[in-house]
Amino acid sequence: MNLCGIVNLHLERRCVAIVITYTKPAYTTTSLVFNLHADDTNVFVEHFLDYHYAHFSYSGTSVLTVTASQPITSFDISPHSMEITGTVNGNELTFSIDNNAEKPAYLVIQINSLEKLVVLADPLESNAPRSSGAGIYNITSDPYYADNTWTSDVTSIIQQAIDDASAAGGGTVYVPEGVYKVKDILYIKSNVTLYLQGGAVIKSNPDRTLYEHTTSSEGKIFIEPMIRIDHAPNSNILGRGVLDASGIAIMDTDRASATYLGYRRNVIVGNFSNQVTIEGIIIKDSTTWTINGIQGGDGFTVRHVKIINHKNADQYKIMNDGIDLCGTRNAVAEKNFVMTVDDALCAKSTINDFAMYNVRFKNNIVFSSCAGLKAGLQSWSPMYDVWFENNDVVQARRGIVVEATAGTQLMSDIHFVNTRVEGYVFTSMGKSIPVEIEAKTAPITNVYIDGALFEKAAVHPITISGSSSTNTVTNVALAELSICGDAITNVPDKRIIEGSHAAGFSVSARNKA
Repeated sequence: MNLCGIVNLHLERRCVAIVITYTKPAYTTTSLVFNLHADDTNVFVEHFLDYHYAHFSYSGTSVLTVTASQPITSFDISPHSMEITGTVNGNELTFSIDNNAEKPAYLVIQINSLEKLVVLADPLESNAPRSSGAGIYNITSDPYYADNTWTSDVTSIIQQAIDDASAAGGGTVYVPEGVYKVKDILYIKSNVTLYLQGGAVIKSNPDRTLYEHTTSSEGKIFIEPMIRIDHAPNSNILGRGVLDASGIAIMDTDRASATYLGYRRNVIVGNFSNQVTIEGIIIKDSTTWTINGIQGGDGFTVRHVKIINHKNADQYKIMNDGIDLCGTRNAVAEKNFVMTVDDALCAKSTINDFAMYNVRFKNNIVFSSCAGLKAGLQSWSPMYDVWFENNDVVQARRGIVVEATAGTQLMSDIHFVNTRVEGYVFTSMGKSIPVEIEAKTAPITNVYIDGALFEKAAVHPITISGSSSTNTVTNVALAELSICGDAITNVPDKRIIEGSHAAGFSVSARNKA
């Protein structure tokens, strides 16, 4: 980890920008397309799959300079709502970011027709733990001495540190800078924090033959997740390090194989655990639901998490959802970034006899080839009081989705407030659609979409439909919606299809409900 203090003068106001960069993991590939400087500090840019990304932390205002491998003739910086403007000089693009902005500077940059560049600029850590002392279980210190060069498997060592902290009534398992090889599940325990220092990577062994697997009722093959948080209240995963699932390497990518797209892995799965927080880390290369939890839990928080997954649906269509708040209550996902193939942010009622409510998705930035923001498709218990607020969808096939296609319990009081959808993608899964509300197996009522900007036109119109007199869609209110700058102010409108078993639909300039 490198720290550099830089003094900048802005309009005669002296401010100090601190830039912290992280050591390049030995197994990663340096980008040959992009170079990045934050002020005078060089930031490592990794070439990952079919895009490139850079990660650092900073305070104040920082000037970023991207140097491309060719002269820059066009560029686009998303999310557009941040109104970041840049200047071009030959191969260089320069722009500023401000740590005091409402949203973090998690940016998707398109330069010419090059692969995308993702910039993940975090705020500085405010409560990073010490690496040693009372209540600290440093996995490279006595008695653990975990290998940090990815030479030998350290799963049992990390688990022992977690168990020791738990046995002492709680503590922090400290993972210093380095790369740590794991295979089996890590079980987080009550009152234990797993802390990953910036530059630390816990990475799954990519050898598929080492893993036991299960086969779902649909014939899909999965391996166990990297981490489980089961019956573990007051537990946390924090830091600026990385959980790398090695998902694409483990997955069977041979199209002629009987197990094609099999051996897929979650990263974090949780059940029946209250007051759990995941904050600050990068999660990388998941091949099924990346964060799945906390089922049967209360008080789940996901904040400043950056999910970097496979994103090309035409190459491999896999269900690698980003952040799924599943069967949980009083949960919040805020200021996160998701780049993935499948649904980016989801509220799913995934267990029976556990009503799901007070769920918030706020100030997130996502890039998806499926749904950007979604409630459903599971409705096994009642779901209500779900809010998506001030989120940016850089790309999706479906911008806003509410659907009940598995389970029979009511979905109600679903809110989407101040949503921006910049662009769409056409994939083998279907054509683009701005809003889709479908009650196939359960009723849906009281859906409010207030303030939605769709920068481009989709192939399909807004679609609202039920499937029967039991599974209806009722009381959908749209307010302050615009497509390509043209406001939707009333119905009928050719950009909206109100299908069968739908009633109580309204459009207004401002939602009064």
